[in-house]
Amino acid sequence: MASYPYRTVVDAAAISHALVDAATVFAELGIASPTSAQTQQMETVIDQVSTLIDSFLDRTLAEEDVTDYFSAPTGDVLRLSHYPVFEILEVIEGTTALTPDDWELDEVTGQLWRLSSGAQVCWSSSGTTRVSYVGGYILPNALPADIQRAAIDQIKAQYMGGGRDPAARSVNVPDVAAVVFSGADSLADGLLPQVEGALKHYRRVIV
Repeated sequence: MASYPYRTVVDAAAISHALVDAATVFAELGIASPTSAQTQQMETVIDQVSTLIDSFLDRTLAEEDVTDYFSAPTGDVLRLSHYPVFEILEVIEGTTALTPDDWELDEVTGQLWRLSSGAQVCWSSSGTTRVSYVGGYILPNALPADIQRAAIDQIKAQYMGGGRDPAARSVNVPDVAAVVFSGADSLADGLLPQVEGALKHYRRVIV
């Protein structure tokens, strides 16, 4: 049985949450020398899409220093909110500071097990357990390729759609999508179906 944090405090926020850089997207669009206006528009779209993807995944992808608080966890594993985990800084169970011999970590998934004499045991249900650590990806270079590909596809479509004629009913982005608009709807309302499909297995699932 897993326990999930009831509160997460960001101790040191990421400098940027942008999943890709503007130059990468401009290169794919064949824009060699973007104007300052184009660059500003692109950076705005990148920020919007990065926030949209974080929201869809229910997790922050950028690496940050955080503290997760678990209220009287009774399960055998704590599920940390930011992952992959780069470093555990401190684990406090109730009022007891644990040592690395007292826990086992899956860095990729952010699962933290309690150990006693090398064997997995349940976490104490007495008081609050808090875990301070560094978790997430160093953006954009350490982001998994499929997440970055999905982000680029969404950004390209949203960037091209943002400059459309308000009377237009569709926009075609080569190698990405042909999107038909309905009324005031726009690509900014959500993720493209193929983007959701590429990202869904990265979603944080709480059961």
